[in-house]
Amino acid sequence: MKKTIITLFASLLLIVSCNKAPEKAKQIEEKPEPVVEKTFSQKIETAHKKAAFLTNEAVQFDAAIEFGGNEIFNATITVSTTSDIARITYKNGDEIYVNKENIFVSPSLKDNPGVRFHAYTWSYFFLFPYKLNDNGTKWNDDFKTKETTNNYDVAKLSFEANIGDAPDDWYIVYADKKTHLLEDVAYIVTSGKTKEAAEEDPHAIKYEDYKMIDEIPFATNWGYYGWNIETGLSDKIGSAKITNIHFVEGFRKSFAIPENYIKK
Repeated sequence: MKKTIITLFASLLLIVSCNKAPEKAKQIEEKPEPVVEKTFSQKIETAHKKAAFLTNEAVQFDAAIEFGGNEIFNATITVSTTSDIARITYKNGDEIYVNKENIFVSPSLKDNPGVRFHAYTWSYFFLFPYKLNDNGTKWNDDFKTKETTNNYDVAKLSFEANIGDAPDDWYIVYADKKTHLLEDVAYIVTSGKTKEAAEEDPHAIKYEDYKMIDEIPFATNWGYYGWNIETGLSDKIGSAKITNIHFVEGFRKSFAIPENYIKK
């Protein structure tokens, strides 16, 4: 009788241990992957739907920009979503073609000293949410300004040497803490001046009035302001209206620089 009880007890232990083993294995299998926190720039890219944006070949928009009450730029910009090629057509018919680091202009613009600035600047500001992790970008996510930024996350973007036309430029980027959409971007322009001189007069662009185009958010009004690290935005100095935003296909196939255009 004693032997029978021992045998039954051993059998019961075997059944229980067999039932628990799959349960333990299941628990191991279902252990969740560790959550990897996105970086400051990755949160902005996600909010601006970078992956969806890059499924398109090119984007086109009209930009009318004024500073001090004077219009300085009014043109239609067509630019590849990867920003390597662009065509800028002014309202008066003048044109600029961009092919990576090279620009070509219609004969009417051959003596215009500002064409290289216009060729890259406005497209870059439009594409800014999608350029945050280009080759040569350097981020300081611990950077702090001195003004109150309760509603924003802030970080500093700079560049490695020999990146682009102005590697000494830097950007202080403000993003909404809840939506992670771009709010303000302070910057310096070193084109034609030293970094020290540029840092004496930093400006900022405020991205406003977001509209959804094919489920992707685009700011349709830009405000330009003075800026300093102590108090942030100061006086408004300019504005831009961005209209008629839409994606276009076939841009690369149709991209052909006219033979009489001049390389600048």
